Amino acid sequence: MMNFATPATTVRFSEKTLNEMDRYAKLTKRSRSFIVNAAVESYLVERVAYLADLDAAMASIDTQPIYDADAVFGCMKTWGTSSERPLAVAGLPESSL
Repeated sequence: MMNFATPATTVRFSEKTLNEMDRYAKLTKRSRSFIVNAAVESYLVERVAYLADLDAAMASIDTQPIYDADAVFGCMKTWGTSSERPLAVAGLPESSL
């Protein structure tokens, strides 16, 4: 009986994905297991960071000012024109940019 250092799991892939994984494994001289593990680790790092950022953004709703998007975009549309309006017109202090 083999003793592996890490627990095993089963994952099902489409034949296309499996073929691409095999091709990549051959090119990199790595095992399928290595590739799947690296891909999942990378995905989790990205997704956990995204969720943390999302949580921080949601929490900031209670502590940060909120500006009307139409007013901000209305000011931005005038930029570079003779009737340019400052962002302060939209309630956004120009120093915050």
